[in-house]
Amino acid sequence: MRVEDNAALWHAVREAQEVVPILVLSKNPSYNADTPRRRFVRRAITELDAQLRDRGTRLHIRFGDPEREIPAAAEAYGAGAVYAARIYDEPGVQRDARIQRALQQTGKELHLVKDRVMRESHEVLTAQGDPYKVFTPFKRRWLALSEEVARPFPDAGTMTAVTPVAGSVTVDKLGNPGYALHWVGDEAPGKRLARFLRTSLAFYDIRRDLPAADGTSKLSHHLALGTLSPRRVYWEAMDLQRSRGRSVRPAVEMFISELLWREFYYHILTAFPFVLKSSFREEFRAIPWRRSTLAFERWKDGMTGYPIVDAGMRQLNEEGWMHNRVRMVVASFLTKDLHVSWQWGERYFMDRLIDLDLASNNGGWQWVAGTGTDAAPWFRIFNPAMQGKKFDPEGAYVRRYVPELARVPARMIHEPWLMSQQDQEAFRCVLGRHYPKKLVEHAEARELTRKMYARPA
Repeated sequence: MRVEDNAALWHAVREAQEVVPILVLSKNPSYNADTPRRRFVRRAITELDAQLRDRGTRLHIRFGDPEREIPAAAEAYGAGAVYAARIYDEPGVQRDARIQRALQQTGKELHLVKDRVMRESHEVLTAQGDPYKVFTPFKRRWLALSEEVARPFPDAGTMTAVTPVAGSVTVDKLGNPGYALHWVGDEAPGKRLARFLRTSLAFYDIRRDLPAADGTSKLSHHLALGTLSPRRVYWEAMDLQRSRGRSVRPAVEMFISELLWREFYYHILTAFPFVLKSSFREEFRAIPWRRSTLAFERWKDGMTGYPIVDAGMRQLNEEGWMHNRVRMVVASFLTKDLHVSWQWGERYFMDRLIDLDLASNNGGWQWVAGTGTDAAPWFRIFNPAMQGKKFDPEGAYVRRYVPELARVPARMIHEPWLMSQQDQEAFRCVLGRHYPKKLVEHAEARELTRKMYARPA
């Protein structure tokens, strides 16, 4: 979803006389929904078309199933080859294999290139040639190979416009005003990256866990949709470290480590494709999860009675994004306080996140649930009140998304159940009326979690 540093586009322009940029969209009406994620996708489509127009061509859009539309488009345009970024989830891999077979039947080629990640799973293996299962040794090996990471690809340059064939339309013909939106309320990816490197990266290792602070890169949605490449993010951060030296080294190393979590989860998704359907760790596939739709709905709506959890879920529902520290807290609460399966939470995040990334979403949920890749997993149980006190000590984040607690002082905002009846009246936050009482007792839920994981049914 970008022109700059697009490996597939660069190869296509180098190797062909004419290039037709094609995007296939589903006919599912949900693409027109007025949600943060769908608005972001529509803005990205508009921006991509603008980038292509600056280079002399247009984005051609088709609707339907890519398995049918890509071969049909290649035939209609008289193309000899199709270029695309490689995908790594098993359904996507199988889909592209079917597209390749359909193209080969008519003498056409499919060229899949590395673009979504910096190093693919087969490039980062143990000394025995096996895939890594734990992040830290994966990270060490990846960094040992880091100098081999490709620099961003050069600009594709000017391209010749091709008239759309039947079945293809341009952005201005879509008839949906949502597609004409500009980057309102968001920065273009390059500008956001530059501002982060200039102002916030130096404090990343200190502020990244504080949800009330602007301490993270806010680049995850650009990386997820592909409006920004991981190569560019990586090399611009590394170049900054080399130019500014030791003063930013801890922050840059922490930031690179977070980028490598993304690489690691793609590595896991590629090497162990079953993780999309079941727990990575076999011994936890029989955990007797509760199928409580009532508890799940309270969690989704941000009405659990635990302020940091409720603030996170309300931020997700309003903005389509949630701070990473809070993602861990709400995921731990769902799985280890409410004992609802991580797969329920994974699916809800898939529906809501503006920065949905299949590999990172699955990996993050399994990491918190203790069913995934980790050296010391299941007994990590977040105490939501303690997490709030530590990372939102003044309650600024909670007050932003849970206005019912706006008048509650910092000393009680993460444990409102400690307020006396007089306090509740004074702060206009009567539990059970203005703000819900605790859905569960954390201490009791923690003990049940230990039993569930120690002896799964």
